[in-house]
Amino acid sequence: MGIYPSIYLANFIFTSNPLKINVLNKYFLIICFLLSFSVNASEDDTLFVKGVYSQHIVDYFQRFEDCKAESKEEIIQHFNKGEFQDMAPSRIVNLGFTSCLNYFSLKVTNDQAFAEDYYWSFYNDGILFTLYELKNGRLIEIGETSVAQKLEERPTPIRCLSFKVEMQAFETKTLILKTKLQGHSNLYFPTDFTTVEDILIYEANNSFLLGRYFGYFTFTALFNLFLFILIRRKLYGFMFGYILSMMAFNAIEYMYDVHLVPDFLHRFWTHFPKMFFVLLSSYFHTKVFQYFTAHKEHFPKWNSILNLINNFILFILILFVVIKIVIPQNTAFFDQYRLLLFLLFLINLTVLVINLFYSIYKKNKQSVYYICCNFLLILSLLFYITNTFQVGGATIYMPPGNIINSVSFEILSLTIAFLLNYRKELNEMNQNLAAAKLKSEKLSEELIEVQENERQIIARNLHDGLGNTMNALRLLLEAPYKNEKQITGIFNLAKDQFRNLIYQISPKEIEKIGLYTTIQQDLELFKNTSIEVNLTLLGDDHTIENIKAVNIYRIFQELISNIIKHSKATIVDITLNCDESTCSLQIEDNGIGLKEENTNGMGIKNIKSRVSYHQGIFHIENTGKGMISIIEIPI
Repeated sequence: MGIYPSIYLANFIFTSNPLKINVLNKYFLIICFLLSFSVNASEDDTLFVKGVYSQHIVDYFQRFEDCKAESKEEIIQHFNKGEFQDMAPSRIVNLGFTSCLNYFSLKVTNDQAFAEDYYWSFYNDGILFTLYELKNGRLIEIGETSVAQKLEERPTPIRCLSFKVEMQAFETKTLILKTKLQGHSNLYFPTDFTTVEDILIYEANNSFLLGRYFGYFTFTALFNLFLFILIRRKLYGFMFGYILSMMAFNAIEYMYDVHLVPDFLHRFWTHFPKMFFVLLSSYFHTKVFQYFTAHKEHFPKWNSILNLINNFILFILILFVVIKIVIPQNTAFFDQYRLLLFLLFLINLTVLVINLFYSIYKKNKQSVYYICCNFLLILSLLFYITNTFQVGGATIYMPPGNIINSVSFEILSLTIAFLLNYRKELNEMNQNLAAAKLKSEKLSEELIEVQENERQIIARNLHDGLGNTMNALRLLLEAPYKNEKQITGIFNLAKDQFRNLIYQISPKEIEKIGLYTTIQQDLELFKNTSIEVNLTLLGDDHTIENIKAVNIYRIFQELISNIIKHSKATIVDITLNCDESTCSLQIEDNGIGLKEENTNGMGIKNIKSRVSYHQGIFHIENTGKGMISIIEIPI
């Protein structure tokens, strides 16, 4: 129904009721004016363009789904019969998963008094676009394009896939676009129709903007590579791999790979779908998470699960590369393989998110910081997945893209965290070095003190033992009547004292017969005493270095000497266990225990110095029934 009968009806009402004409006439004419616009808009589905056009054009599309690969003539018949269906208003084409060809018709008019060239542009890396003009009942092909083409092979040599449409003044054209999926399963693409000058300005601005993003990614990648080479920490190596894989994904997502990938690799490069690099990014991202949160130490079971999933992902990715080298063509097999990549990504993402929240629940501070760094990325991935499956309504969009903005924020925040961690680790390392230096100086002082004490003991033994014996021998030799039997006895005593003195200085028997046998021989002396000694030997003493064996033996001698001198014990239990990593000595007695004033005695100091020298552990305490001493020295 046109607007004119309404105007006639209004005139009849107003002329029959002149008292209300001044009030109602104004309102009624406004309503009729608005109705005229709505009626005109609904009657015409033609896109009128006057130069630059910045509005959405999908509202003017009509679509026909071809699942039978019909001929051009059959497509024209479907169009003439009105079987092309109107598209729902949207800024993009998003039809979800499909395996059919799709045709889109667009009726466009150059609504200006001079000729103008326009670009119909598309943004998708997995669709073959073919544009026709419906003219005189025939489909005339304007061109065909996809990302598999190099710049010089495209109808228009620019990043976005575009067709040039030349239009005369007030000319109307009916354009038919055919889409065929290549390496994708869902039909999704933004599109616009505007002037050549406008699209070139947009491409220049967009290139400048994304160039800064890729420059930032390159800088952070090189920074992490430098840290990996300098510090040799796997965290920075995995971060380097993650940034590179995200650069590859975004290069495909924004179709800049045609500029970034060399021509000789471009044909091979286009055979790799975005999901390959998404899964590769997921692999590196999980590794960064594991090392950043110290999962191996804090959550070993979860760490094993993540390692299992990631090892399988790495195997599948390597297998995909090998198969692509052998069979570069896209076949039905690769459609199933791409589905496998997507499923693995979902599984890895799900396990990672569960693991992340579990770590936060266990109050892992690094996990809290990690989720803050990745909050935007997680939302962007959810938007990406829901958009792919057409779940939910419209999502938030941050130009130039949700994922690239989220990744930029994540990389920046993680890089700051890495720097802070590196500074913290550097400070801790300096503190440890300072502490080690002090410990070394203290140990050196204690060793010097031990050496001096041992020299004093040797000097006292020489003076009291061998010295007195030699004096007695001298007196016998100077006597007018020599007793050969006494001289021989004194001489043998001196020889035994000298041998014992050498043994105290350097017990060579340990090197010959081993630590275990040496200790067994020493304990033979207790057989005819009131002290009952129980010895248990475990492991193998051949794994011990000689210097460590000597020190363990010295510690053993010192502890046994203290028991004999001070403990008044009647039972001593000794256990010596040496395995591949540690040698432990445990001595327990039933004596009176260790008095507090004796804990800083020379004997205990000597033991502590020897244990510290080998970075071991020394523990001594009273048990109520005696005393127990435990020494552990790493082998």
